[in-house]
Amino acid sequence: TPRVSPDGRRVSVSRTQQGNQDLWLLDGVRTSRLTTDAAVDRYAEWSPDGARIAFASFRTGFTDLYQTLTDGTGAEERILASDSFATPSSWSPDGRYLLYYDFSSGIGVLPMAGDGKPSPVLNNGFLERDAVFSPDGRWVAYQSEESGRPEVYVRAFVPPLTAGALPQLRSPVLVSTTGGVHPAWRPDGKELYYLNPSAAMMAVPVPVNGSAVSPGTPVTLFPTRILGGGTQSTPLGRQYDVAPDRRFVINTVLDSNAAPITLIQNWSPDATK
Repeated sequence: TPRVSPDGRRVSVSRTQQGNQDLWLLDGVRTSRLTTDAAVDRYAEWSPDGARIAFASFRTGFTDLYQTLTDGTGAEERILASDSFATPSSWSPDGRYLLYYDFSSGIGVLPMAGDGKPSPVLNNGFLERDAVFSPDGRWVAYQSEESGRPEVYVRAFVPPLTAGALPQLRSPVLVSTTGGVHPAWRPDGKELYYLNPSAAMMAVPVPVNGSAVSPGTPVTLFPTRILGGGTQSTPLGRQYDVAPDRRFVINTVLDSNAAPITLIQNWSPDATK
């Protein structure tokens, strides 16, 4: 699950070394380990200022949400205790909210200030996940099976107007047309990307007219060999991200058709025939 930092200079990844999965930061030719707990740490999401990363960890027997400073200082802080499987999916541009997915309660939102009390915002009985804020924070894209197959939708995000009120997601607008998973916004918010069932990268213009969004026609950008393909049948999460300069970072499947290794035994090139 690669995630590019807001300034485009670093990439967070989940990496397994010596049997343990932790978060690592890639910075050019340098690689540094961010978490060191014996439990599995993965699904990183950057804060808007790049100072923190929210992530999921199996430290308590369930998957809770934690946050840590990206400079490696300070202690890791648990920000959400779950009794099932929780993963962060997007930080709002103003840093006030963190969207997450919980296996038992669907898509939820966690205030990152004040009492930090989480609340579900979308749980219609369908499998809905991978919610991501638009760059201006007004919209949330996500995938849902409410039509009978995974499709990408957009809803308006309405923050609470008074203390104690719950954020809301307004009526859905269909974005994909023939199936889609793992949405991500173009950095300027003018397009949405997602994977179609054949694992091709798709792009859809999403112009906003006042308080309404009117998605255009999806177009194919390029085929991918992305890990997990174009379905949500695996819990791998979104295996790509979009950098501020619109370049894609994709976790691809290695070529399994590489030439076999030939082992020659008892070879002595200097021996006299």
